[in-house]
Amino acid sequence: MRLIQFKENGYKHVNFNINSRSELGSILDSLREMNIPGLKIEKELFFHSISELVNNSICAHLEKNIKEPVRLRFSLESDDLIITIRDRGKGFDTNDLPYNLDDPVSAIDINGKKFQIYREKNNYKKFGTGLFNAKKIFDTFELFFFDEKGSFLPYNASHIDGTLIKLKTKLS
Repeated sequence: MRLIQFKENGYKHVNFNINSRSELGSILDSLREMNIPGLKIEKELFFHSISELVNNSICAHLEKNIKEPVRLRFSLESDDLIITIRDRGKGFDTNDLPYNLDDPVSAIDINGKKFQIYREKNNYKKFGTGLFNAKKIFDTFELFFFDEKGSFLPYNASHIDGTLIKLKTKLS
């Protein structure tokens, strides 16, 4: 049976509860301690993409003074690795992104005018590439918003409690 190797042990699931005051470097160091047999994505690109998404969640928690941790989970299911990132950062309006999340990656130009305007509007503190990169490197990318009871719903700022990102990649 295939297992995720972490700190010299094998696991079917590895969970992280990440405090919003955590340093991104220490989070990356912890992630790099994992060995995922059969991972086809280059390891640094894989962990960088996940850390970008976790950083987005941490920023949402800090902006809204959320004390609850960001939850990151790695799970093996058959020949798939499934990663979920769950936060309580109240969601975000997908229409504010410099691209349509439903567009194929090949149709998105990260060097185009929409991205430049987005970066300028956000004083170069946001680049709009975290979700894009995840969409690009994982076989499956899903984004959900949920309410305080955990029920999934479409984006609606008055009812959103958090965001769930689900990534899946086939293992060799």
